[in-house]
Amino acid sequence: MLNEEQIAEYHNQGYLKVEQLFTPEEAGQLAAAMVRVIEQWGEETIGWVGPWRDRYLDEEDRLNTKAVFMHNPHHYSAVWGRVIFHEKMIACLRQLIDGPVQYHHTVLHAKPPELGTPFPMHQDYPFYPHDGPDFVDCLLHLDDTPLQSGALMVVPGSHKMGPLEHVLGPETAPHLPPEKFHPQIVESVAVPAARGDMVFFNYQTIHWSDCNRTDSWRKSVRFGYHSTAMRPVGRAEDDPHRIDPGNILERSSNIIVAGFRENEEEPAAS
Repeated sequence: MLNEEQIAEYHNQGYLKVEQLFTPEEAGQLAAAMVRVIEQWGEETIGWVGPWRDRYLDEEDRLNTKAVFMHNPHHYSAVWGRVIFHEKMIACLRQLIDGPVQYHHTVLHAKPPELGTPFPMHQDYPFYPHDGPDFVDCLLHLDDTPLQSGALMVVPGSHKMGPLEHVLGPETAPHLPPEKFHPQIVESVAVPAARGDMVFFNYQTIHWSDCNRTDSWRKSVRFGYHSTAMRPVGRAEDDPHRIDPGNILERSSNIIVAGFRENEEEPAAS
């Protein structure tokens, strides 16, 4: 599916855009299902909260941005349950992840027109930390996403820095400290995309996005996959984003989408 140059680009730069990985029909079906899920189950908010908003937004915009997030859309729609096995996406992942591939999560992201919320510089690692780097986020664009709509911005090669210390706590979403990591300080590149395009990026790659200032929605979805050799890492008790082993909705799904999970434990005595 991917050529050697593309695979090398992912490992060297920490991200790779693959154009039209999903057909127009596939993207259209998912977009329609997303709208239905959001209309019936979603909730519009101002987006990520936290002190970073003072550094990224003008005062008049800080309380006016909008966003809709939905975790686990497969709990509501069979369309979203089937897509985690998408043949072309999984074929790419088999080339980017060493060994069997395990599904982790799906999150819908929708930025409404005119003032869709921005996201500060961050790694996805703090949201679902694991004990290794072999974790790939797959961002599928369900709308055309030019720069003005809040396109993905990435810091090439930043995944090689490993997990970085983020600002955490009950009053904020995890983000990198703005005094060290901010678009005015750290250079990033834009990754505009069209409907059906997918961006694969390492969960340790630094990225962010600006407001959607167009008159159209900016709908996308992020799938997460990782090597079966990796295990989740817990968090502090006061961190609202920590993994709770007792909450089935926050566990890794344990769904194997490629390969076979070997039993590394000693077989039980007969």
